Amino acid sequence: MATANVKRVDLEITSDSICPFCFIGKRRVEEAIRRAKDDKLPLDFHIRFAPFLLDPTLPASPGDNKRDRYTRRFGGAERVQKMEEAMIQRGLECNPPIKFSYGGVVSQTTDSHRLIEKARELKGEEGQLRLVERLFKTYFEEEGDPGSHELLSRDAETAGIMPASEAKAFLASDELKDVVAAGIQKAQMRGISGVPFTIINDKLAVSGAQETETFYEVFKKIANGELDA
Repeated sequence: MATANVKRVDLEITSDSICPFCFIGKRRVEEAIRRAKDDKLPLDFHIRFAPFLLDPTLPASPGDNKRDRYTRRFGGAERVQKMEEAMIQRGLECNPPIKFSYGGVVSQTTDSHRLIEKARELKGEEGQLRLVERLFKTYFEEEGDPGSHELLSRDAETAGIMPASEAKAFLASDELKDVVAAGIQKAQMRGISGVPFTIINDKLAVSGAQETETFYEVFKKIANGELDA
């Protein structure tokens, strides 16, 4: 879009690769954007993902058994089972559906954030979005280890970011560690304590995986000049 009447909408989504609500939030934001485009709202959307560590105490890959970790953290197997059932239902209600599966392991996500930053550097916004989607699918639907260099490299290639061999070399280095650390610190300085956390045009904050309708209404108000964002 290039006309003077079109308003740019920048969405900075602070997110973690192991946050189920972040996957749901991505679906809802994207659906709201599709609705806005279908309704021909004069908006030009741009999305950027920013890093966050839900649990900085997680071990590096191969990590911990996911259910064991959740049981210790959230207070018992029965409670965790109910949480899983609720999340599975929420996932199925997304468009397209998310098929949450809770086997496998959970591990530190710093390297996934480095790869997400690298994807943007190499392939821009669209590349970053493709990789974020692929990483979410690996962890949440395929029970993959989110810190595994093998899986991260595979996903980089699958998402069209770079060959797996180059991704492995990147992950073995320290490249972009400082950028990710700065991004995490930025989130802390903003007072972000939970994700997803979406900042629109560096002005308006939307906390959590709000419903599609909530995002759509915000977009509509921006388009109509009712919100200065």
